Parts: sequence; C-alpha cells; structure tokens
Amino acid sequence: MSDRHAICLCIDGLRASALGTYGSSACPTPQLDALASRAAVVDWMFADSPTREGFYHSVWQGTHALRRAGLSARQSDPPSILRRLSESASRQLLVTDERSLVEIADDLPYDLAAFVENHATSSADEMELTCLARFFSQAIEQIVVWRQSLQKTNSLIWLHSQGLAGPWDAPLPMRERLLEEDDPAAAEFVEPPSALRDINDPDDVLAFRTAYAAQVMVLDACLGAFVETIEELFAGSETLLMLFSARGYSLGEHASVGIECRELYSEGLHLPWLLLPCGNRTPLPRQMSLSQPADIAATLLDWFGIGESLRETDGLSLLPNGETSGNDTRQLIAAVGESGESMIRTPVWSLIERASADMSAFAQLFTKPDDRWESNDISELCPEVVDQLRSELQNLQSLSQTDEPLPLRPQSESLLEAVR
Repeated sequence: MSDRHAICLCIDGLRASALGTYGSSACPTPQLDALASRAAVVDWMFADSPTREGFYHSVWQGTHALRRAGLSARQSDPPSILRRLSESASRQLLVTDERSLVEIADDLPYDLAAFVENHATSSADEMELTCLARFFSQAIEQIVVWRQSLQKTNSLIWLHSQGLAGPWDAPLPMRERLLEEDDPAAAEFVEPPSALRDINDPDDVLAFRTAYAAQVMVLDACLGAFVETIEELFAGSETLLMLFSARGYSLGEHASVGIECRELYSEGLHLPWLLLPCGNRTPLPRQMSLSQPADIAATLLDWFGIGESLRETDGLSLLPNGETSGNDTRQLIAAVGESGESMIRTPVWSLIERASADMSAFAQLFTKPDDRWESNDISELCPEVVDQLRSELQNLQSLSQTDEPLPLRPQSESLLEAVR
C-alpha cells in the first residue's frame, strides 16, 4: 500500500458539546457543521483520563488508562503506535504550539517536529491575528513543504493546537455579538481560567461561556480554509483527516470552570471525533457506540493496513465503512482520575465514584443519555444498579492488570436497559 496519509488534528480543550453536530446552539459553526455533514461523527467518545498526558498515552500506546493505574502485571508498555507506523515505512510530521509535546518529540519516531510559538496578552484586532489563526497558517506552510518531499510514501501528520487551552484572544466584538441586549458587557480577559471553584453567579458563568464560544467561532473560521487546503494538497491520494480533542472544558456545569477541573463529568470527558476520508462528498453514518482514545490508535493502524498490531491495543477501528457488527461495538467504558476516582458507563447508565473525606466510597449515578450534564443523582433510588456497575468496574480493573483484552460489553445485560 503506497501514498496513503493520515492527518490527525487535535484541538485541546474542545468539548463535544461545543459543536453543532453534537447539539450545541451556543454559536454558529458553519465550517464544522459542513465537515460533520460528510464525515463519520463519533457520537460518544469519552476520555479514559482527564489529562492531556493521559490522552496521549492512551492514543500513542493504544492502551487504556486503567492499565496504568496501580501496579500492572505488564512488564512494560507495548510498542507505541507511532513506532509501529515508523517500522512500516510511514514518515511522520508533528506540528504543535504545545511546548511539552515538542520536548518529548526526540523520544518519538517523528521525522520532523515543528514548534509554533504562540502567545497573546490582549484580544486580537482581527481574527487573522489570533493564536489559532497563526497556528493553522504555520501548520499549512509546514504541510505544503512536507507534501512536496513525499514520493509515494505513507505519512502521518499530527497537528496539536493548544486550542481552547491556549489564549482566548478572539476579537472582543465576537464576544459582544453573542450577548443579548440586557446581558452584562463582554469580559475582556485573555488568559483562560485554569480551575475556578464555586462559580455560582450566572453572570460569571455567562462571561466564561461567551468567551469560550467566541474561540470556537475562530476555530470554525480557520478550519474551513484548512480542510480545503488539505484536500487540494492530497488530491489523488488516500487521505484520512481526523479531528478530535485531548480533553474537554468545564464551563460551570458543576460550579467549576477551567481546563484543570479534572472531575470525571461529561464536560471534561466527552470529546468530539470526526473522521473524513478526504474528497468524500456523501454523508457517512454516525458512530453511535461508545468509544475511547485507544480507538484512535486502532483506527490509524487499520488505515495503514497494520492489522497484526490491532490485537496489541485496547482499541477498535472505527474506519467509516458504513457497517458495524453489533458484536464488535463497545457498550462499556471507564475512566480513572489521578486520585483514584473512577467513572464507568454503559449507553444508559453512568456511575462516578470517589473517596469522601472519611475515605468511604462516594458514588453518583446518572441516567444516560437523558441526564446530559449529570445533574440528577439517583444512586439512592437504584442501589442495585450502583452495585452492578461497581462489580463491572472491579472486573475491568482486574483484567487491566493482565494481558487479557478488556470487555466491550457489561457482564450484566440489564445494564444495557434503562429503568423508567
């Protein structure tokens, strides 16, 4: 297989609920909507860790975060997905404005790692002068040169933007246009909040959500030109463009605001994932099953025809072929936090568990997908479901410390049926 390419665009801090294709009406996103209309949209991808570092470990190693929690029986991580691609003669390019990724690039099999210097102390006068616009402009310059150097060679292009975790420097009028006549004036801050707690004033929440939405509008404008350029550059080759995020962003759903709010709620874990075979103009079926970051690894291996390595990952390939076997879809996912907290979910239930002040287990149970923002804890009403989900989590944790594959479905089929 020759002249096959994958372009992975990771926008840090972009939560699924920010996009119209996931139900958002906070701001217009015509370019993202147009992309989604001809891409395979993964409805329910959830991070298995609330951190950027955890996301990349899961994607680049193809392993679930549970395998890294506690003392694993595995002697070492499996060879990285990037190394597998390198061994198959695929060339690799990294472009990022996140310095921590560049610092580890020397330990990764990238042929070239390019750093985009990006910072801002005030709102941009024009959209073209924002950090996001500069990132996309320089990324395209790098890709143009890279494309010219490829001679019938497979390649992986990995683009990581600070995105919503970087400066919120959209022109102030963009924020103002999102406000109603009686709303407070648009806030003028540029440094996004990291981890604010006990945010209960509606005006404060509105200010943060408006500023976030303005950044999403900037992203949307940049993305249109980017996709058009990519499809022109790679015309005549088989190219897969994937857009996703490394982590979400809390915007007051649980009185917290910021990228470093690491509770295991949907606003931080539910991530967008769009897969577009470049040049495709027909609608592709939405992927309705649950998904996790290791699926990105499996999808890349599948795209490049490295099928023998798929068995070494915890992921499932989600290449948009229009057919999904019910036995091969994931109906059970989990996430683990830095302090031992955990989340386990089926299509109709979500259990979040953490240690309380007295170190006893504290659990919250939510119905899905109805309770979108986990606002109605029904753990006391359904103790049997809590016990079943705890048992499922214990089984996942036990299997994660072995070389056994993690189950795709719960042991109890009743966890796939909602209680009304």
